[in-house]
Amino acid sequence: MTLQRIIVHELRKNAGTQITNLIVSNNLLPIDNQSTDLIETLLKSYSGDKILYAEFDNSPGRYFPERFSTYCNSDRNDLDYIQFTIDTIGNLDTIIRNKVLAKGGYLVFAEYVANGISFNTIFLIRDTEGKVLERTENSFEIRDIEYLDTNHLAMACRINELKKVEGEQNYLSFTRLKQLNVSDYFTDWICVLQLESSTEFTNSLYRIINDLPFPLNPETNQDFSIDEVRNMVFENARNNVQRNIDIHNLSEQIYGDPNVISNYAEANQISIDTEFRYDAKALRKFVQINVIKDGINLKFSRGDSETKVRLSEEEPNIVIIESEQFARALREQL
Repeated sequence: MTLQRIIVHELRKNAGTQITNLIVSNNLLPIDNQSTDLIETLLKSYSGDKILYAEFDNSPGRYFPERFSTYCNSDRNDLDYIQFTIDTIGNLDTIIRNKVLAKGGYLVFAEYVANGISFNTIFLIRDTEGKVLERTENSFEIRDIEYLDTNHLAMACRINELKKVEGEQNYLSFTRLKQLNVSDYFTDWICVLQLESSTEFTNSLYRIINDLPFPLNPETNQDFSIDEVRNMVFENARNNVQRNIDIHNLSEQIYGDPNVISNYAEANQISIDTEFRYDAKALRKFVQINVIKDGINLKFSRGDSETKVRLSEEEPNIVIIESEQFARALREQL
C-alpha cells in the first residue's frame, strides 16, 4: 500500500441534539510512518468488518457522487483534494443536523494505491475512553485518557477507481454497521445504491473456493479434496435458517482463519459481500452429481456441468467429457 494523500476533519455532534461544530483542516497530513501506519491499521479494521458492495446513486441532485466526479476530472492536485474533502464534509454537516440520534467523529480521507489500483477511502472514527498507569514517586496512579479507537470503525467506505472507470458494478464498498443511525446518515451522504446479487456472490464464492489451496484435514493429516471443501460450503449454507452465507464464519470453519476468503477476494479484486443471501440454484454448483448406470459410474461437481461435462444436443445418447487430465488417465487405464 502506497499512501498518496491523507487529511482529517472533525465533525462534532452529540446524540439528541441538532447542534454541530465542523472543524476542517486546510492542510494535508504529511506522508510518514505515522500516517501510513494509521491508514494500514484502519484498512485492517475495515477488512475484518462486514463489507457490502454497491455503487453510487447517480440520480440528479446527489451531491457526493457529483463532487467526486468533479474532483476526478480536475488536475487532482493537493488543493483539489483538500477542497473536495471540505466540500463533501460540509454536505455531511448539513445532513447530520437532521439526524437527532447521530453522533459525529473524525473523518479520515485518504488516497492510496495497492496492487497498481487507486483507492479513495473515508473512515469515521471516534475517541474512546481508557486508562493508563502513570509512575509517581513511590507508586503508580491510574489516569483516564481518550484515544482514537482505530480497531472499531464507526463507518467506512472505499471507492475502487479502476472498477469505476471501467464501468464495473460494485466499485463502492462500505462496512455493514450494527448502529443503524450511523449507517443511515453515512450511506445517505455517500449516496449508496446497493446492488444485491445473490447469484453473483454465490458464483464468486464458488470461484474463490476452487482457486484457494485445499485445507488440511486434521483427522487424516492430508488435504481435503475439492469436493469435500465444496460440500462443506454447501452444508454451511443449508444449515443457515436465514439462507445467508457469512464469509468470515465459513472461512473460519474451513480454513481455520476468518479472513482467508475475504483476503483472497480482496487480492484478486473479486466483489463479494462478507454476508449475503445465497442463490439456491447457484449453490447447487457445490454439490456432486453421481450417476451409476449401464456399468458406468460418473461423478463430478455440478459446477463442472456445461464446461467439462455436458450432454450432446444432437445425439441424446452421447455425453461429452472435455478434460485433458481425465482423457490422459483414461488412456493410461485402457
